[in-house]
Amino acid sequence: MILSKEQRLGALILISIALAGWFVVAVFRGHQTDPVPAPEGVKAKRSWEERKDSIRIADSLRYVQWAQEREQRYDSFRIADSLRREEWKRIRQQKYDSFRIADSLWKDSVGWKRYDRVKKDTVIDLNHCDTTDLLYIRGIGKYSAIQIVTYRERLGGYYSPVQLTDSFFSRCHLDTLLPHFTADTAAIKRIEVNRATMEQLSRHPYISLKQAKAIYTLRRQRVYIRDLEELKSLKELREEEIGRIAPYLSFERR
Repeated sequence: MILSKEQRLGALILISIALAGWFVVAVFRGHQTDPVPAPEGVKAKRSWEERKDSIRIADSLRYVQWAQEREQRYDSFRIADSLRREEWKRIRQQKYDSFRIADSLWKDSVGWKRYDRVKKDTVIDLNHCDTTDLLYIRGIGKYSAIQIVTYRERLGGYYSPVQLTDSFFSRCHLDTLLPHFTADTAAIKRIEVNRATMEQLSRHPYISLKQAKAIYTLRRQRVYIRDLEELKSLKELREEEIGRIAPYLSFERR
């Protein structure tokens, strides 16, 4: 097909327009892909800022880790020191009690009599006596009498005179005092397990906070606890511990 002169001129114009458009796009892309390089000083400053930020972050992390380790060491030292202090107090109290009892027994044996009281052989109920009654027992002083009554209030009452070995007397010294004591178990104040809070349970000297939490959780799971047999399922309570706290627990339902 032979094109006329006007058709050839139009095709030439279209081809020129297409070539011009292609040239403009190529030039524009070239300017975009070839950015102006940053000066060397700006690059060095940016690199130093990045390194400084990384160093600061690493230093902060190291400080946090060091502070945590220091706190852990401090806690361990504090716990160890507290345990040593408690052991020292216990040994000191045992020695003091032994010396006081030995001195009191010696004074009684040689006929030493105080003007305000006279030691005598008698039998006293630990759950109904006061400090004045206890002072008449050979080997009991004012300090021990106060401690015995105070511990009775914390326990809720004694179920056996042997419980005096918990804090006051060693077993060898208590053997000389046991014939002078009885314990009326009917006077014991019991803890209502199905009503007591975790704080009330943990106040008892025979129940730790961990054990109180376990008992409280078991009660929440089972609505109420029927008897001691259910407590044996707790790993926090050994069998001898359950036997020791049994006289102080009541399982009445709500």
